[in-house]
Amino acid sequence: RAEDGSIITSRLFLYMDRVTHEVTNQIDAFEDQRDVSASQPLNQNVEDWVFFTYESIYNIWQFYANAFYELLLTTVFGIAAVSVLGLLFIPHWSAILFVAPSITILYVDLLGFLQLAGVSINAVSYIALVMSIGLLVDFLLHVLLRYYESKELLREEKVKDTLRTVGSSVLIGGISTFLGIIPLAFSTSDIFFTIFITFLGLVTLGLTHGLIFIPVVLSILGPNIVLDLSGKKKAEDDHKKQHGDNARQNNEEEDNADNNEEKMTSNDNILPDPYIDS
Repeated sequence: RAEDGSIITSRLFLYMDRVTHEVTNQIDAFEDQRDVSASQPLNQNVEDWVFFTYESIYNIWQFYANAFYELLLTTVFGIAAVSVLGLLFIPHWSAILFVAPSITILYVDLLGFLQLAGVSINAVSYIALVMSIGLLVDFLLHVLLRYYESKELLREEKVKDTLRTVGSSVLIGGISTFLGIIPLAFSTSDIFFTIFITFLGLVTLGLTHGLIFIPVVLSILGPNIVLDLSGKKKAEDDHKKQHGDNARQNNEEEDNADNNEEKMTSNDNILPDPYIDS
């Protein structure tokens, strides 16, 4: 109360007994409460509302309300980023035509896998999904890079050469990742179990897309080109060798100059014998 006895602030308890555990129902309840507060005459044309409702669970409901749009935006930026970086590792314009669609399909498949496993979008699964973009692209880039480097001329032969050379490495990498997350399957924490389900889908789908889906697509639509990326490495080695030879030559010239200077100094220090007639 104010000094004159008028009421300036008040508080009451509000029970929302019709809110269920469904995320959509919680979002609707949160938005309804916000609309009620916004419609109050006391809150009109002011920055800080005077009349409002608050509950600590509102923070979670706010996350649920924004998660879809934030996840969509993060996914678009993530896929665009890995597609551009793919061009740095595979310097050919056609590489982005395989990286971007493949990582998009793989990401959508991972979302479906989580849905089938009963994992909803929460703070933990959100972070795991964002990280998965960078992990999933590894299964694709290794295969694509080897395909472009293959010396074979026909698509099918290039695919066979790719699977014969890097296929086992990709498979071993996926198996080792799976073995590393097995202990999480026995955790009683929902956080660790959610991470296990996410990585299980990541490894399974990454291997199947990297070793089955991408090779089939490349055998049908893959470009018949050969990128000699070893030439770039050879040029760098030659540049380093030339730089080393120049530095060695400069050192030898400096040593020779020092030796000549020492000889001249020693000659100047030799005095004539006074007993010898000139």
